[in-house]
Amino acid sequence: MIRPHPRVFRLRPIRMNVVISRVRKSLDLMRVVASVLATSVVAPPLPTAQAQTPGQAGQQAPAGSEEALKVRIDAAYKLMMEVGRFDDGYAQLRAALLDAARSDLYEFTVESYSNAGATFLNNQILDNAKEIFAEGLKTRAMQQDVAKRADFYLNYAMLKQAEKDYQGFVSMCATATNLYAHYQGTESLELMYANDVLATGIAAFGQIAAAINVDQRNLEIAERVLGQDDRFTWKLQNNLADMLRQIGAPTRALQYDLNVLEKRIGYYGRNHFNVLVSANNTAQDYLDLAKYDEALGYFQQDRDIAVVLKQEGNLIEQADAWLLYTRALSGAQPLDAPTLARLLPLTNDASYPEILAIKIANLLAAHFAAMGDTENSMNQLGRAYSIAGSTYGSVHPLTFAARQAMANLKAKTNPEAAATDFAALNHDMLRWNWFQVSTAANPVVAEASRALADDMLYDYARLAKNNASAVPAFAEAVRRWPTLENDKRDQLRRLSRLIDPNDMETRHLIQAGIRLSLAYQEAASSGDSADDPGAVRPDQAQAAYEKAITRVTTKYRFDQSVVDKPLPSANTLLQPNEALIDYFITRKWRADRESADPLEDERLYAIVTRKDQQPSLYDLGDPRRLIPAARETRMANLRSTRSAQERGAVTLVDLNATFTGLYAGLIAPLEPSLGGADTLFVVPDGKLFSVPFPLLQDSKGASLDDRFLVRMLTRPESLLNAGVDQSFPKSGKALLAGGLDYARGAEKGAEPLPGTRKEVDAIASILHGDHYSVETLTGTTAGERALRKDMEQATVAHLATHGAYRNEKEGGVGAVNALWQSEVVLSRSGNRQSMKRDDDDGRLYGMELMMWDLSNLDLLVLSACETARGQETFVGGLRGLPTAINIAGAKRSLLALWPVDDAGTAAFMVSFYGHLAAGRTYPEALRQARRDARDGEISGAQDPRVWAAFVMFEN
Repeated sequence: MIRPHPRVFRLRPIRMNVVISRVRKSLDLMRVVASVLATSVVAPPLPTAQAQTPGQAGQQAPAGSEEALKVRIDAAYKLMMEVGRFDDGYAQLRAALLDAARSDLYEFTVESYSNAGATFLNNQILDNAKEIFAEGLKTRAMQQDVAKRADFYLNYAMLKQAEKDYQGFVSMCATATNLYAHYQGTESLELMYANDVLATGIAAFGQIAAAINVDQRNLEIAERVLGQDDRFTWKLQNNLADMLRQIGAPTRALQYDLNVLEKRIGYYGRNHFNVLVSANNTAQDYLDLAKYDEALGYFQQDRDIAVVLKQEGNLIEQADAWLLYTRALSGAQPLDAPTLARLLPLTNDASYPEILAIKIANLLAAHFAAMGDTENSMNQLGRAYSIAGSTYGSVHPLTFAARQAMANLKAKTNPEAAATDFAALNHDMLRWNWFQVSTAANPVVAEASRALADDMLYDYARLAKNNASAVPAFAEAVRRWPTLENDKRDQLRRLSRLIDPNDMETRHLIQAGIRLSLAYQEAASSGDSADDPGAVRPDQAQAAYEKAITRVTTKYRFDQSVVDKPLPSANTLLQPNEALIDYFITRKWRADRESADPLEDERLYAIVTRKDQQPSLYDLGDPRRLIPAARETRMANLRSTRSAQERGAVTLVDLNATFTGLYAGLIAPLEPSLGGADTLFVVPDGKLFSVPFPLLQDSKGASLDDRFLVRMLTRPESLLNAGVDQSFPKSGKALLAGGLDYARGAEKGAEPLPGTRKEVDAIASILHGDHYSVETLTGTTAGERALRKDMEQATVAHLATHGAYRNEKEGGVGAVNALWQSEVVLSRSGNRQSMKRDDDDGRLYGMELMMWDLSNLDLLVLSACETARGQETFVGGLRGLPTAINIAGAKRSLLALWPVDDAGTAAFMVSFYGHLAAGRTYPEALRQARRDARDGEISGAQDPRVWAAFVMFEN
């Protein structure tokens, strides 16, 4: 960022002309580097006025004519500008504008108010600008069909930005963009410019992900319409890079900045102000990447240009400050007394960029802390916080970073105060992060936004590890962060616990509100919301929430204090014989998060909760050591070529070699908190979703399944339903699918699975005896439409078929959402994989399943390969079929971690349903089926590669 030289502006009227023609080359006036003039109004002037004839000049226009009003307005500006009588000139300007407002000169009136407001705003006379815009908004002219209203709203939006009125800015800017789209077209330069104002504005308010979303799409249009060599395209790339740098993605920013720098040098030559700006931005990218030599080179280029330009201001001094800071940060320049004497004043000098002042303050804070000077260290951190807050607002990564640093420093001397600060910071960052992820529409941006919180959580966990009093609040943070739980979904969960248990209509509306909210967040965070017509829109999610709230408030009269009562904590939900293990991974990232080795450190924590006890926190070390790359490869290699006898692949890898030692790493350290428990609720995180916990063996050879009834939860909130009756319903509707025909014309499709027909027939026989109405889809009848219709009405659904998950390393398609690479194969699927919404392609993808309403399903069984797998993500922990099923609302699902034998699977499933019919609960039935298989009582299922593959997730 370059700080413009502060100067006293002479008041100059600005003329706004919305007809920005490339022919007239008035685009030059819009080529503004956002990092230089982020708060300035850029208003292209009118074309040069036509010369008057002597006769015209001598004629006096009627008092109410446009010409007469122009004369009065110009005279008012002259009185303010040249005579120095500001108050008199302003009064005359107001009078002329009011006379225009009373006339039918609608276009002239709108333009005059817009220009006047922009003039005062551009000269930082905000009170007068506010008065002009407020008055102009009320005129009759603003209610007419006048295209120039778009300019008025855009300038008004810039005033709202200067006033730090976020809601007002967004409202005015949105109106302006709608008007530009209406009058100028959706790919017009006017709209592109307005969208850039919107993007840079909301970024300045801390909503960086949404800003990146807007500017990326804006840039796509500009590159297509204007081309790669247009200066406005470079402006958009410049602004987009600045936003990416703010959100912690300097590698992405560098790609744009290097391109813009090269383009600007080619167009302007090496010694131009815009080139200086790009050199500075590029240097900041390298600085954030800790590539100090490159940063120094580009800061030196910045300085060399400043020397040549000889512009008014302190551009040379700014470059010198950047160079000094970079050398000090890298260690090349010792922080001795002379260096400190040069750096200290820069944090209080308004002529230097705020971002530089913040960085210098942080550097000085670290220096003083290392010297044991806590007071001066805290003073510098407070300075960084003050600058960040006043410049970027309270919800911005730089402001959060300052608060985190202050909390870390407090932790050394006052851990209780630090715990309070971390709890407050966690709350604010969670709310901010939810909005960033929900508006990203880009997986890279969503992950970058979520990763910004990792440093905070890493430090918060370290504090909680050493201070037991901080553990309960940290445990609540751990509950919320995996899925960015917000207040709206928690409110719906609270209401669900208050309403009449038999009020199924209201309950269904509440479930729909939660389901659509999660579906929208998942699609937005993975980048599939904007371009997918079938994805949930934010207005749909909001409408579902409001509908549920309206229903509850209309039908019930709950006291607000009851509604606001927090959800029950885990230690009140559990029984004395139960324990909850919530695994959570924290990460400390290197500066370059997109490098081959992006993590400086990674820690796996387990939070163990027991009945009426405070949770206990365990540091289990680096999960990369527990599950190193070689073991991950073995886990991934639980697949090979397709076979008629396996539902996806041949299981070649020995399970003991793959999972040995995990008990010692994941369970043994927790033993002090597990005494007296016989039931474990386990919430995995990241790669732990791929671990078959019941299979894990202690040093004596006893499996976890022998000691505990293991119940797997997809997310911490699932514990809210854990106390619900786990018995298999004695009656209901069952949908079974097996023995499918995968051929599609000449396409053979997947290999037939003869065991699946026998499997569903045997299960149908069991369910018929248990008073179920059973519908079985076989052959070519298991299409997506029929399946959805029946599943959304069923109590139990069982699909025996092929399933698959493939990431890029395993033959999947690169840069494609994992939910499109997680699938269940249906009838007439053939060989094609469309990876899009298509009810007739014979493939049910996770992204499609997520949109189904499965809230009536008590149990969904995907008796297919790899249906429990997915991609490790920072948002949700896992992205795959388990995610989709949980969002769709099924109460529980039985899935497979790896490919399994066809005949053995069929026999195992029949045993499982038999135990359910005999009265065992869901987790008991699965546990007994595993024991039966292990003891050789189920034909073909004795191999643990069959019985250990299946995991039941409670949602």
